[in-house]
Amino acid sequence: MRYFNTNTISIFSVLSTAVISSAQDTGSVLDFTGHARMTMGSQKGNPTHGHDPDEEITLQGVELGMSLRANEFLEGFINTNVFLSNDDKIDSEWEEGFLKLKNLPALGGTFELRAGRYLNRLGSQNNTHLHGWKFIDANLSTGLFLGEESLKTEGLELSWGRDYSNGSFIISGSYGNALEHSHDDHDGDHDGDHDDDHDDDHDDDHDEEHDPIEETRENSYFNGKLFTVRAQASYNADDYNYHTLGLNYAQGENGYGRDSELFSIDYAYKWRENGIEAGGKEWQVGLEYINRSVEWVDEDSPSIQGSSSQQSAMAEAGYTFKENWNVAARYGWIEGVNDSSFVTNERKRLSLALTHHYDLNDYISGHARLQYNHDDLDNGNSEDGVWLQVGFDFGKGEVR
Repeated sequence: MRYFNTNTISIFSVLSTAVISSAQDTGSVLDFTGHARMTMGSQKGNPTHGHDPDEEITLQGVELGMSLRANEFLEGFINTNVFLSNDDKIDSEWEEGFLKLKNLPALGGTFELRAGRYLNRLGSQNNTHLHGWKFIDANLSTGLFLGEESLKTEGLELSWGRDYSNGSFIISGSYGNALEHSHDDHDGDHDGDHDDDHDDDHDDDHDEEHDPIEETRENSYFNGKLFTVRAQASYNADDYNYHTLGLNYAQGENGYGRDSELFSIDYAYKWRENGIEAGGKEWQVGLEYINRSVEWVDEDSPSIQGSSSQQSAMAEAGYTFKENWNVAARYGWIEGVNDSSFVTNERKRLSLALTHHYDLNDYISGHARLQYNHDDLDNGNSEDGVWLQVGFDFGKGEVR
């Protein structure tokens, strides 16, 4: 479990004072939410994201959240995810905890400021919690490019947005410390710590345990100072057709102690039979392309250094063909790279999912989802999996 650094605590202290003051003046409003995901099934191979199912029957996650809506200017959110770990033990993860100042008029639009721990607004899925996923598992690029628990930052995020008669535009910039995979391998005291904590038997077995693909995956994640920006434009052609385009950029430190850079573009289209009215058939289409550049260093021979590029692409489509029934397909591709000490496997995944939603009342809903995965690997092997997920949701929308 990672905790806030000194700078973040200072920021939270200032905003917490504002919360208390506002609550005394207007009365704060707290909304509680709960989401549960239980899965059963089987898939050969390892999951690519920390919340992907990897057991025959598992508790994928119980998400408990609380949203603060003090007034039109001040909001906040905090949540945790309780899940069953790989060794069948109950574990938990503190995912987000932030305060937000919003609706601050400026430059023809409005400003918004978030401070604390948050999922970065980057790409099509990273800012979405487990209960908001369209499929049982994460997109390939989310787990392999952004982190096993997605990409989180402790820091500040400033957004500027403007609404138009037929759409909106928002740009968000974040700066802080990325939380994913905080290794000590590249700290100044590492060599001494390594000698103290590892005995001769470990050194003798080092070559046998060496997994270049896993090391590349973990070290290439953002890990340290991080800057991200997302520009998103939404265009509503009419009451039935909706378009969203996103451009994303990230630059920061990685697990090698050097820098990584990422650029991506994503597009989503939605058609609704009844337009802005509830119900009816619905089509959804999504596309995403990611290109990242990772500066690396050979851990055994630090004088060997370089920079490698890697790409990813994803396409998905969903169709609500009957009230509360949806069928969806997704295809993802990760480029394989074999560049000295930077080694990754190519991977392709086809997913098919059938989902039935149900609503008990305004606060309680759920779903049952059946999904099939087929993965092609660059060594000629393949992996197949079938999963059934049961979901339960309580509460209204969360502060984002």
